[in-house]
Amino acid sequence: MFTDARLLPAGTTHNCDVCVIGGGAAGIAIVDRLIDSGLSVVLLEAGGFYVEQHTQELFSGETVGHPYFPLESCRIRQLGGSTTRWGGWCRPLENVDFSTREWLPWSGWPISEADLKQYYDDAAGVFDLPTSDPAPYSVSDSFEERLRDKDSRFRTIAYQRSPRTNFGKKFRTRISTARNVFSVLNANVTEMRLDPGQNRVSQVMAKALDGPAVCVRPRAVVLAAGGIENARILLASTRDRSAGLGNEYDNVGRFFMEHLHVPAGHLATKKSGKGLAHVRARFHQGPKLQGFLSPTEAAQDNFQLLGASIALESPGYSFGTPLIGLSSPFISNAFNLYDRLLDSPIGPAAQLVREATTQACHLVTRYRTWSSARMAEDSLRSNDYDIHPLYFRSEQAPDKANRVYLGERLDVLGMPQVILNWRPTTLDLNSISSWLGILDDDFRRMELGELVHPQNDWQSQVIGGPHHMGTTRMSTTPRTGVVDKDCRVHSVDNLFVAGASVFATGGFANPTFTVVAMALRLADKIRQDLTSYVICQETE
Repeated sequence: MFTDARLLPAGTTHNCDVCVIGGGAAGIAIVDRLIDSGLSVVLLEAGGFYVEQHTQELFSGETVGHPYFPLESCRIRQLGGSTTRWGGWCRPLENVDFSTREWLPWSGWPISEADLKQYYDDAAGVFDLPTSDPAPYSVSDSFEERLRDKDSRFRTIAYQRSPRTNFGKKFRTRISTARNVFSVLNANVTEMRLDPGQNRVSQVMAKALDGPAVCVRPRAVVLAAGGIENARILLASTRDRSAGLGNEYDNVGRFFMEHLHVPAGHLATKKSGKGLAHVRARFHQGPKLQGFLSPTEAAQDNFQLLGASIALESPGYSFGTPLIGLSSPFISNAFNLYDRLLDSPIGPAAQLVREATTQACHLVTRYRTWSSARMAEDSLRSNDYDIHPLYFRSEQAPDKANRVYLGERLDVLGMPQVILNWRPTTLDLNSISSWLGILDDDFRRMELGELVHPQNDWQSQVIGGPHHMGTTRMSTTPRTGVVDKDCRVHSVDNLFVAGASVFATGGFANPTFTVVAMALRLADKIRQDLTSYVICQETE
């Protein structure tokens, strides 16, 4: 069932087997996996069924370094989290993403791609996809064959597009009718407390705006509140450990990573039509697929550069996410109205209005990319070429200086607001500029085209996904991270973390698909641990 924390009696305490903090992709996937497990589950979600401005503003914080999105508008405090607004891009991480790269400091996970294979398959069903494998698809004049024949440093890859599965809507009925799940909305977790002298969380404390405090006493806790909020809650839990939970080596909040999104020049290809059908293809029969260029693993290792996916777009392609940059009151009220309209009889009309609004916000960017493409076309002084803006979605290197930490300002609940210090590193930017040069060399060598009119100021246009990764990174020892291979906090026996914050490196693929696969794996681990414990107790 669902209840609202604002309506609970003062002093409410719940005992349970598992307390899940956060009702986004990771949290809901775990709760759904534990239905019918025999374990009692409490889900604490900081938002409600709809976005509310005063609740959304609890995400407010400060950003320093490279320009970044307002923290209260690049996250969603609502059941379903970011899945209520995402684009549906699904692709697993690759083997190289889990591997230790000798030239990349802090790289390497304590798990491998094989450890997630089963759970990627299960995640596909969660996202309403038939398979986890965005296998190469067949089109005429396949560019994939040309790349192999010419020994290129690039390959073609595909992303699947989920039908923008909204976890808040898809799983709401199933969770509300589950007999073992008690879900509390508008419950803002402020701290976790340990048993005296023990390495175990005994209490999870939450507060409601204009309402009472809630206490949950769990056997196990899963922190699944997002890459920034996970770090915030751990750092703010100072009652028993002055530096916060899991922070004995000052790693909580460190290694914040993004995916660098940026238009970085144009590719001019000959109109003879040789070979670009594969990478430009967009299919809408069955699962939606879209093709991209990407550096090969061998090329990444040879040049010691980070991974990336490169989209060849049309001249009028508009990049970025303009709605995220708007003010919090506008975002909150607009999203609230939109969600309510979707749930009304005029839902289809509301979708059309949203698309029109989004396109209107893109107009300025569209004109800029169109003008830039025309300049590139003019520079060739020929009509024999098609112009394709190159849009990078690039991996970021883990860097301890990129971090989330607590500031001195408190929100209305008395919780410290966060400060995000984020900057692209030299390696991040050099990887993009180097791939541009290598791509130009490959295309000239294959007589397919050339790179023209690279935008000299592209570095200033770098934005994030927004994908918040790495702040509670997975590691073999507590000296180099926060959680172990099972997502358990190294120094707290019954505290687990779910979400992209556990990523040791981020790869270039959007994180949500892997987040859910790892959440399913974690749910199975918790189920095994807690049910085995109960069986042992009964036997004794």
